[in-house]
Amino acid sequence: MALGKVQKSSLVQNIIAQIEEAILDGIYKTGDRLPPLLELQTIIGASQGTVREAISILQQKGLVEVRRGVKGGAFVKDSNTDSIAEGLGVLIRQRKISFNDLAQFRMVVESGLIRLVVEKVTDKDMDCLKGHLLQLRAVTRKGLKEWNAYLDEEVLLRKDLIAIADNKIYSAVLIPIHENLFAFARNFSNLKEAEPEKAYEDWRKIVKAIEERDANTAVKITTDHIERYAKIYLANYPNGIK
Repeated sequence: MALGKVQKSSLVQNIIAQIEEAILDGIYKTGDRLPPLLELQTIIGASQGTVREAISILQQKGLVEVRRGVKGGAFVKDSNTDSIAEGLGVLIRQRKISFNDLAQFRMVVESGLIRLVVEKVTDKDMDCLKGHLLQLRAVTRKGLKEWNAYLDEEVLLRKDLIAIADNKIYSAVLIPIHENLFAFARNFSNLKEAEPEKAYEDWRKIVKAIEERDANTAVKITTDHIERYAKIYLANYPNGIK
C-alpha cells in the first residue's frame, strides 16, 4: 500500500494506519528509512506536528526507531517480542494486574510450559536443572537472610526451563512476569511466610518429575506452588496490585 492523502478526521490515526500498512505490505522493510519529515508532510498532506506525533506513536509501538543526527530519521525496526515483554512488565510494576489474575494465568500457561519441557528435555538440560537445585539448596540452608539470592537463582532456573521449551512466546510472556513479580517478593513484609524450604522442595520434586518424564506430577506441583505463593503475595500486599 502506497502512502497518500489522509482524511481530516483522526489525522494521526490515519497516518499511523497508512505507515503500518506500508510496513506490513513490505514497502518499507526492516532497516529502511521512512521518507524525511518534510517529504512525509507532502505525501500525506498533514502538518509537521501531526506527522511527528504519528511517528512518536509508531516508535512507542515498536514499529520504528527514531535516530538523531545527520543520518538520522525514522527507521523500520525488526519485529520481535521485546515490546510485548516490556509492556507486560510495565503493567505488573504499575500494579495494573491483580495477583489472582497473574496466578490463574500462570497456572494455565506454565502447565503447558512444563509439559513441553518434559517432551524436549535432554540429559544435558537435566544436568543444568540439577545444578540450579544445588544452588537453591545452598542458599536455602543459609536461611531467610539469603532470600534475595534464592529468588535470583529461581529466576535463572525458570529461564532455563523456558529455554528448554524453545518457544519465543513463553519467553516473551513468562520472563517479564517472573522478574517483575519477584521484585514484589523481595519486599515481603513477613519473610517467614515465604517458606524457602518448602519452595526448594517443590522444585526438587518438579525437577525429579521432569527427569522421570512424569508431566502430570510436574504440572500438579507447579500449579500448587503458584497457588500457594499467590496467597503469600496477598498476605504481604493485602491491597493487591492496583
